[in-house]
Amino acid sequence: MLAWLKKRWKVSCLVLLLVFGGCSWAMLEYTHYPGFCKTCHVMDPYYDAWASSSHNMVGCVDCHYEPGLRHEFEGKLDAINQVVAYWTGRYDTKFYAEIGDASCMRSGCHDSRLIEGPIEYKRGINFDHAGHYGHEMRGIRLRCTSCHSQIVQGNHMAVTDFTCFLCHFKGKLNETDPQPQEFCLSCHNYPNYYVGVMDINYDHTEYVENGISCQYCHIDVVEGQGEVEDRACLQCHSDPAQLEKVTDVIAVHQNHVTDHKVECFNCHAEIKHHVPETVGPPEVGCATCHTDTHLGPRELYSGTGGRGVADMPSTMFKVQVDCVGCHHYEHSYGDETIMKGWTRRPGPDACAECHPEWGREVYANWTSSIDAQLAETEIALNQAERAAETLKRQGMWDEARQQLLDDARHNYVLVRYGRGVHNITYSLALLEKAREDAKQAVSSPTAAE
Repeated sequence: MLAWLKKRWKVSCLVLLLVFGGCSWAMLEYTHYPGFCKTCHVMDPYYDAWASSSHNMVGCVDCHYEPGLRHEFEGKLDAINQVVAYWTGRYDTKFYAEIGDASCMRSGCHDSRLIEGPIEYKRGINFDHAGHYGHEMRGIRLRCTSCHSQIVQGNHMAVTDFTCFLCHFKGKLNETDPQPQEFCLSCHNYPNYYVGVMDINYDHTEYVENGISCQYCHIDVVEGQGEVEDRACLQCHSDPAQLEKVTDVIAVHQNHVTDHKVECFNCHAEIKHHVPETVGPPEVGCATCHTDTHLGPRELYSGTGGRGVADMPSTMFKVQVDCVGCHHYEHSYGDETIMKGWTRRPGPDACAECHPEWGREVYANWTSSIDAQLAETEIALNQAERAAETLKRQGMWDEARQQLLDDARHNYVLVRYGRGVHNITYSLALLEKAREDAKQAVSSPTAAE
């Protein structure tokens, strides 16, 4: 009897073990199917995005687990932890997953994708995986999910234009220095059909054949600079030691882009690329055509920019008198004002407002002194330049003489176009130095002596 009970107990244990093993295997197998992921309601948006995507015939684990038994085992453990966190209410609502390139490139998926050659990403836009994958772009080694990601709401693993525009345009475009035509045509073709612009059918062919820069007409097709704000790092990091590493751009991209999957938009501001519709007069900033304006007045006022003369900031600059302190009189152009607008100009009345007793007299003395010194310096420069031609013919010209003459001309131009009244002391010193350098440049026997 006892032997029979022991035998029955062993059979029962074996049956239970087989049932438990079978159920465990069935449960484990069920976890391979996307339907299991949907049992947690927080996964509904991701499941729906997957179900409507081109990957809806591919199981979740085929992408989220890299090939190999070890990776699958690690993935299952991680999944169990997530299930426990969900049922205990301790899950993080900010979901994050990394998909390795090995998952994408596994046999039967995209292992032959790179050798298929160029494709048309969108109408007229060419793309070749071989030119991006496995290579460094701007010193950054990309991975599959650098471009194919979950950024697009409701679309699983879609290509995001944000990444393309950030990589191709950041630091490469501005409103004053158009890129050559090849910069644009390297990604997309020009329209080889008539484009309707208001009541005109426009043909690009002639201009493309003549090598005209696309930006001559489309200067405003890119919006944004893709800059990184100081607070961007604080979204994930709080350790001061980590924050100090932000200046090491190479290391930052290696860790966030190549080694891990961090979306570009988490750090960089958006760059947009499109052809805007002109609905009124163009809104362009002064810098589009007028680059680095008022450099002379600014340098002269701050007492910098001269050669061979120590910096001498103006007294008004030292006490922080702003431009509008003197330039606050509206100047109109009479009947032409409606088209030309108006400007702010200075004058003796501005000096008198702050210095009523002697402002006008000082302004008159300054302007007359500067005019006289400019005229005298111009004569000295012209004489020196004529003498330089003679010395060149005699073979007595050298780099030292040329440098002196260049310095003299530079100081003269700075005062002339910087308006000497912005800094009378510095201006007179610069003009005196200019005359001395001009005289020394053509003195005998050598400029050095």
